[in-house]
Amino acid sequence: MAPRKRLRRNQGLEPNLYSTRSAGRTYYTYRRPTDGKRFGLGSDKRKANAIARQANAQLVEDKDRLAQVLGTNDITLSEMIALYQDEILGTKTLAEQTRRNTEYRLARFKQDLGDRIVSQFDVGQIASYLDQFKRDSYVKHRGQMVELFRFAKRKGWFPDTRDNPAELTYSKMDYGKHRRRMTLQQFRAIHQQAPHWMQIAMELAIVTLQGRYEVCHMRYDDLQDDQLYVVREKTKKNEWGHLRIPVTPALEDIIRRSRDEVVSPFIVHRAPAKRKRASGKQHWTQLTLNDFSAKFRKVRDQVPELAAMASNERPSFHEIRALGSWLYEQAGFERDYVQALMAHGDEKMTAHYQSGHQKKWVDVRADLDLKTVFDTR
Repeated sequence: MAPRKRLRRNQGLEPNLYSTRSAGRTYYTYRRPTDGKRFGLGSDKRKANAIARQANAQLVEDKDRLAQVLGTNDITLSEMIALYQDEILGTKTLAEQTRRNTEYRLARFKQDLGDRIVSQFDVGQIASYLDQFKRDSYVKHRGQMVELFRFAKRKGWFPDTRDNPAELTYSKMDYGKHRRRMTLQQFRAIHQQAPHWMQIAMELAIVTLQGRYEVCHMRYDDLQDDQLYVVREKTKKNEWGHLRIPVTPALEDIIRRSRDEVVSPFIVHRAPAKRKRASGKQHWTQLTLNDFSAKFRKVRDQVPELAAMASNERPSFHEIRALGSWLYEQAGFERDYVQALMAHGDEKMTAHYQSGHQKKWVDVRADLDLKTVFDTR
């Protein structure tokens, strides 16, 4: 109930109870806030206050009962996100980068929509909000919003009679990634333009099929007994995420050429303009993931064929991993071999990486004798 300014004659009265004087006597009237209807309660102040207390209590009870029936509550999005972080996010096993990205999106939701009541959201509001994000960012923010409203429905903070409003917005089929596969010719062109340390990174990626994180974190002390020990960041909680890769002559050559006058514990390293260790770096020669990606994009965009593409279509460093998996397939390696090297728990994911590089032709036969069509005997 909204607070009201109390006149002197109404002081000492319960909320929604008013007094008036007539013919030298004071009379009391209760005004129901839901519809403004008034009820006369006589001239006994004590009795009028008691009735008003009961009526106000009934209003609160009715409101709570309605919220229970509808499965709603006046919880704000910020309050719900805090509970989600404690009850759901805190129990999930996520890679460090995935957790940081999730926390960033939740913080953004709090900042932009935090004071809104969860039960009052509709499809139009969420769709309008998500429209500010493009492509992969749209997909990730939408997915997080869908999960939040699933949580809300399970908790009874969003009406059971209504669909998840975030799920009714456009799916990733409409706003998905548009990155093109990297061809071998494009890989060679980028490699030719790249500085030495980036060439090493590209070669490590295409031979070991590891991603940006793993390549940037490979250390010389990860080499033991002619084996390279790699922990795949996204699947490190699973046994298939811990890899022991024999050092082949090709891999040994890459590592040998990575050693230069810059002393570093990291195989992929560079000497920055200023010798300082930035936040998130274990050594001043290490590249941060964002810095690595920015420098790769700069070199990639020097290749005319790639520069002519729309920026959202140009292949990222991650596409080297897909290209390498396809090259292994072309070289005759079985899919389970490639799947293990990529630290995939699912063969379908490996097949996805190996697809899209060229048209695959299925060998079939057409042995029907035409005589069987026209022979009427």
